[in-house]
Amino acid sequence: MKRNKLLLILSLLIFFTGNTFAQFGPIGYDFKDPYVEFNNLLFAVRLSTESNIYCPDKKSLKISNSSTNELTLSCDVLSSAGGQLTIPGKIELKITNLGKSRLSISAKASHPTEICKTILVLIKGIEVKSFVSEYPQARGVKEFTNKTNIMVSYPSRSATMPLVFITTTDKEWFVLSKDKKLRRKGFACSYDHLSKEPVILLSHDEDTRKLSNSIESPEWIIGSGQTRLSIVEERCKDLEQNFNLVPYKKKGDTKWIDELKLVTFFHGIHWTGHMFNTYEQMGDQLEWICKTMDGENVLAFLPAWDGRYYCAYPEHHADERMGGADGLKQFVDRAHKLGVKVVLMLGGPNLANFKFLKEHDMMDAALKGPDGYPQIQNWLDWNIDLSIETMGLIMNFGHPKYRQYMIEKTTELFDTFNVDGVFLDGTLRWDNSPDYSPYEGLIQYTKEIRERYPTKMLMGEDGYDAIYGLFDMFHTSGGPLGLENYMLRYTRQFYYLSYPAENGSAGIHEIGWSLNSPTINSAKPEYTIPSISLFDGIIEIYGDTIRKKLKDYKKWRLKECPIMNKQLTINNIQR
Repeated sequence: MKRNKLLLILSLLIFFTGNTFAQFGPIGYDFKDPYVEFNNLLFAVRLSTESNIYCPDKKSLKISNSSTNELTLSCDVLSSAGGQLTIPGKIELKITNLGKSRLSISAKASHPTEICKTILVLIKGIEVKSFVSEYPQARGVKEFTNKTNIMVSYPSRSATMPLVFITTTDKEWFVLSKDKKLRRKGFACSYDHLSKEPVILLSHDEDTRKLSNSIESPEWIIGSGQTRLSIVEERCKDLEQNFNLVPYKKKGDTKWIDELKLVTFFHGIHWTGHMFNTYEQMGDQLEWICKTMDGENVLAFLPAWDGRYYCAYPEHHADERMGGADGLKQFVDRAHKLGVKVVLMLGGPNLANFKFLKEHDMMDAALKGPDGYPQIQNWLDWNIDLSIETMGLIMNFGHPKYRQYMIEKTTELFDTFNVDGVFLDGTLRWDNSPDYSPYEGLIQYTKEIRERYPTKMLMGEDGYDAIYGLFDMFHTSGGPLGLENYMLRYTRQFYYLSYPAENGSAGIHEIGWSLNSPTINSAKPEYTIPSISLFDGIIEIYGDTIRKKLKDYKKWRLKECPIMNKQLTINNIQR
């Protein structure tokens, strides 16, 4: 009965997905936020609960200055609906001048009966031209006009750090969260139609597992006059102090990565059942590659090695059509004789199909949003019949039973096939889930696998700052690698799975044909380990072109950038 009820909810969610849209913009009346002026900027604060949103009541407002460098706004009465509703409650906003064009902002609030979920800081006085939170291909550069709204959240593709740069006509501002935990942050800008100016909004969401009648925002730092590199360095220092990230240069097991000059995608079976390669054909192509390149410089990456892409996730068994378990073992043996390392692609957090979840009693292991509803894998039309395929659920690695299954599956693959590593699809998947933390789950998974198999590789897709140090390599949706290429401080990158073969096909990837894909157009080869995609028959047609690329790749060297080797000491960080 419980399972049927959940399936009914999922069906309703699927039905309504195509009819909803994200709304953001100013409330359609004067909310009557009381702003205070500090250092030529205006500041206000709001509390969002599960039921409503509030600001300080103007009649009960208290403003104190302990010094010329600090201002505190506080109130014992909360106002909502533009002052039409009031209720006892507390809210406080503190702003401190740190010097050198840096301000510290903190806020806290409580409600007598409602659960607090978000606290927001509003800022006026900055003539916003654009927000920069990531590279353009990740939609991390957003222009602002009085007819547009900007909104990005961390962690996501468009903000892999809790950091945004705000450009104006004459200078650039930054806003950086100093949170020592991984919690959602929002950065936004809308046009205030009453005061006719931009208003910047900063939001801090409490961990939904720890909601209560009060909330306290970690410190925000806002400032100007510093380089992007210096602010990214500041965040890196926070990561290394508070999240235990170890820079790549300080890891002791990266020599094999530094020797790589090529990642070869040996595509398996498309969602529709079309087979691009058998294991034997992969081995033949690998031996052909190693006539031009040294095997020690090559990594063999196998997507859809376990049958129809996505269809059987996360069961992960060697596909019989491709050659079965014996055929996969023989391929790995051939690769190792050439000096090539082999990595198998796993569904990871990205998907588990409904059949698997029901059989293993794990329908509750889906990644849930703050509202508690499971997230569905249902945004692709795999067979081009003009209808979306509903594959299953996006998974939460924080769920103990699912994480343990993935640990045991990884162990099985290492022990059975002697592969050199596994790749987790969708490690970017994160939400403020009310049951388990996806971030904490990845920490536990990588910790246990590394304790059991210290020499094996762990790789991921996309990601965000706090998990980059957990994995040996990532493939990401195009290049550059984060603000100021900071990803290279902690890991390495190879091209995205959609990087096409010479005929333009992306193989098993959903893009299909991608000669003009963002992966090609936005990649920065000097920072990204080269890749090629191979299918049976491609070498016979495009062999000369591929061989020429291989000869070029033999000379590839990673370009150094400042963030990679920077010594981060307290003297580098202005506080």
